Amino acid sequence: MVISSQIFTVHSRKFSPPSVKIMQVTGDPHLGYINVRAPPYNATGDGVTDDTNAFQKALNDAGNMGGGIVFAPEGNYLIASQLTVPAATVLKGVASHVQRHWGNPSTKTVFGTTLLAIADAGNENGLPFISLAGDSSGIEGLQIFYPNQVAKNPPISYPWTIRCGQKGLSIEDNFVKNVLLVNPWKGIDAATNQAPRHWFENIYGQPLSIGIAVDQCYDIGRINHIHFWPFWSSEQALWDWVNNNAITFLFQRTDWEIVEDVFSWGYQTGMAFRTSSYGACNGQFTDINFDNVDIGIDVSYTQTWGILFSNLNLANAGGGSNRIGILGRAVNGTRPTDAAVIVRGASFWGLFQKHLSWSHVGLISISDSLFNNWNKTSPAIEIQAGRAMINNNYFSDKIGNAVNVSLGADQVTITNNHLNGNSLEVASKPSILVANNLP
Repeated sequence: MVISSQIFTVHSRKFSPPSVKIMQVTGDPHLGYINVRAPPYNATGDGVTDDTNAFQKALNDAGNMGGGIVFAPEGNYLIASQLTVPAATVLKGVASHVQRHWGNPSTKTVFGTTLLAIADAGNENGLPFISLAGDSSGIEGLQIFYPNQVAKNPPISYPWTIRCGQKGLSIEDNFVKNVLLVNPWKGIDAATNQAPRHWFENIYGQPLSIGIAVDQCYDIGRINHIHFWPFWSSEQALWDWVNNNAITFLFQRTDWEIVEDVFSWGYQTGMAFRTSSYGACNGQFTDINFDNVDIGIDVSYTQTWGILFSNLNLANAGGGSNRIGILGRAVNGTRPTDAAVIVRGASFWGLFQKHLSWSHVGLISISDSLFNNWNKTSPAIEIQAGRAMINNNYFSDKIGNAVNVSLGADQVTITNNHLNGNSLEVASKPSILVANNLP
């Protein structure tokens, strides 16, 4: 690092930058900063030498200082086993924003700070590559690449890339920020352990099985600015695997999850809402975008307080076998309070068979939405059971059946929609109201 000794004059006051000696500190406990390439750690970053011990020693020392930054300069760092990040400690690369590219020793490419993960190939139940094991621990500004992964159907399974928390403990405020997950089998695990107030922001990549999973979150978690797309490989065999098997987001017990500005392309499921032994999800979901998705939103359970969507975009480009925008699954033993989904401001387009198929006994409400280009042999909206509010929507001209409601439905209102030459096929019963629709 080169620091100029020039003196600047600012508003008639002299300012001199800090000395080079201070700026090159590699482990001063008063600054809370460790350079993993400097002695006594001496990580190589050559992509060949195993740098696990150097990284872990630096992380441990930072944790023992009470927390701080472990800085990994530009390089390809082979991590042959796993890393654990202690409390108040950040493993930080050189990037101030998520990167598009990554380092690869096989092509002699160095790009920013790249960690190379190789452990436990074929064992998805192994230890995670990185464990965020203490309060306020996180990683930032780097890329994680699996150099031995294959762009085939199926790809190689690996353990989770990043896991929050510790078994039996409530580890708070874990974060992942400005990270490129190049080609993990599974991306971020905030489900196995309690991870209240997790914060995942500016994460790009191509997870091949599960992107992000959340469970056991008893205080508000935040997920912002996620972009999962074929950054690593566009091989057709791999696309087929992901489009028929992979899930972008899996939500189980999480209290008041806040998700904003997320996108994925080519996954089997955009968001899946399930229940675990700890419960289900409630939360707010804004600016949600799933392109070429087989099932956009897949609901089996939510908390009674529901999941609320605004600005939802779902599209299908011919991938998958279901081709359904929003699916409410019939689950034995569920009650009307076991699912509540509110959608305001959605757009459906592409090659979906149906935009909405609901057979859950719970509630689906959709309003102020656009329904484009569904399969003319199917209804755009199908309500087989449960409760539904279908209001103030707009359907493309003269495709076929806009809404089909079966006798098994409980309470349904269909009002103030622009049908534009599409039909309504609605069972006749006192608990179904159809009014004020433009034909």
